[in-house]
Amino acid sequence: MKAFLVMGRTFKALYDELFLWVWLSALWWLGTFLVVTAAPVTVGLNMAANRVANYKRVDSGFFWESARQHVGKGWLLYALTILLYVGVLLNVIFYLNSAAAWMNILGIIFIWVFILVMMSSQYFFPLFWQQDEPSLKMVFRNGVLLAVRYPLYTFLMLLFQILLLVISVVTVLPIFLLLPAAIVVSANFALVGALQEMGMAPQPPQLDLRS
Repeated sequence: MKAFLVMGRTFKALYDELFLWVWLSALWWLGTFLVVTAAPVTVGLNMAANRVANYKRVDSGFFWESARQHVGKGWLLYALTILLYVGVLLNVIFYLNSAAAWMNILGIIFIWVFILVMMSSQYFFPLFWQQDEPSLKMVFRNGVLLAVRYPLYTFLMLLFQILLLVISVVTVLPIFLLLPAAIVVSANFALVGALQEMGMAPQPPQLDLRS
């Protein structure tokens, strides 16, 4: 199944550039802790991961360069993604806590909407850099369309990222060392894997076994 193949590519990419991802994860934690740089470091980490997912060279320079680009759009995407989660979650809580049965049904519907948001949002920041010119409208539109077009694949990749989070929390230390990069690299490979099925992203380079 495609999802498991993409998971394997994620592990390989993390292993091949382990020290780079540990370093960029540390920068992400620092930038997020400072709050004012949370969006730029998220954008920068996704840029580095997107290059790897598209089989391009990567180093920390791409992180620094991209963190300074599109600061306004980066912050808007970051804020809108958080607001989307909060808005849907508040609706879930509100309707499920209502005494009316019909409102409870709406609450269940919003639970499914929340799952769709989780599935779609893993594509948002990767799509930001997959475009030649970042467009937030296209990011949200295409994120939802990919989740709907490849629901099982997208759901499995989401579960994989949740598993990475759980493992990192249980083992404690890796949450500081590798978790941000692991999630972001996985999301970018998930996007490219879906686009490959549509013929819109490069296939993995083929090794010449004769050499």
